[in-house]
Amino acid sequence: MGAHLRIDPKLPAPFQRLRAAAWASNFGDGVRNAALPLIAAGLDGSATTVAVVAAAGTLPFAVLGLPAGTMADRRRRVPLIVFAHLFRFVVMAGLAAVILLDATTVGVLVGAAFLLGCGEAVADSASPALLPDLVDDDRLEEANGELETAELVANDLVGPSIGGTLTALSSSLPFVVDAASFLAAGALVRTVDVDESHTHDPPASTWWADLREGARTSWTNPVLRSTGALIVLLQLGSIAAIAPIVIYLTERLDLSPTGYGIFLSIGSLGGLAGARSVKRLIKRRQPFHVLLASLAVTVVAFLLMAVPSLPVVTVGFALSFAAVVTGRIIVIAARQRSVPGRLLGRAQGTIRSLLWTAATVGALLGGAISDGIGVQAPFLFAAAVTAVATILIGPSLRRVL
Repeated sequence: MGAHLRIDPKLPAPFQRLRAAAWASNFGDGVRNAALPLIAAGLDGSATTVAVVAAAGTLPFAVLGLPAGTMADRRRRVPLIVFAHLFRFVVMAGLAAVILLDATTVGVLVGAAFLLGCGEAVADSASPALLPDLVDDDRLEEANGELETAELVANDLVGPSIGGTLTALSSSLPFVVDAASFLAAGALVRTVDVDESHTHDPPASTWWADLREGARTSWTNPVLRSTGALIVLLQLGSIAAIAPIVIYLTERLDLSPTGYGIFLSIGSLGGLAGARSVKRLIKRRQPFHVLLASLAVTVVAFLLMAVPSLPVVTVGFALSFAAVVTGRIIVIAARQRSVPGRLLGRAQGTIRSLLWTAATVGALLGGAISDGIGVQAPFLFAAAVTAVATILIGPSLRRVL
């Protein structure tokens, strides 16, 4: 019996260090994500102030995605990730000092959020592009699942609750913790020893030529084109459903603020289940079939969320997280396999720019649909978008996955 037992070896040590850095930085992100809106709201009690600070943090992803990816393809990625972590350490340490000196203004928060987003755009373009140099091709889904787990647990589950508690103790303390997390992450990534394949031949072309090549490749590469179209449509639909969900839960279903926090945590647990299941699923089924199943579950999940019953909505929410995370891991691994190492940063950056643009449009659509038609309508819209995207793009996905 023992002769038939297959035990997978551990993922390589360089990847384990990158994963440890992801845990550290995501924990800091989670702490800050809870604290920053509270600090913004405390300035003047305006929802507009909170929204402007949040928008400042997401704007760099839409604007700098492709330039950051180009940078990741022209330089060694490990030092670039280290720089991005240390840059954010400086920004957070500075913000903590300003808050401690009671000199906080809306402009300070907007500037800090924007600079943090710039650093994160660079790190998030370089890190996925580095992965194929750290793990074998047949373990990309597993490695991406490990990084998704770090984000879901540290950023979505653990960090926010600690961030809220720390803010109550001292308004500057969460940002000290966040700064320390970036310092720790930079130190960990600095120990990653890897031969970065894309640096074997230094770029002979100009920056602008590389930028154009990245944009062109994102359209001409069939894997990037098909998966990119899919996830942009899914982002549009899912954000339209999730952006106004707090109104649905608190006004229609009478959920308390504490209950809302628990509800979000249950969704993160669903995503965690999805991230941990991918490795087993792809051993039994082809990636396309796993992706197709995740899309079907996503449609069902959004339909469940339109049922005005808190238990049913909660189940749907957890299912949607599980399905979306599973599909995302399949798509990321497919992109990493299909794109040459020297283009991976630009491919990732282009997709991220499109995703954040779709997220902005989706949030506006979700609010308009909820106000104009009803609080359940965004879920029906998301289910329809997911179903149509699956039908239209499914045949091309079958060919490339």
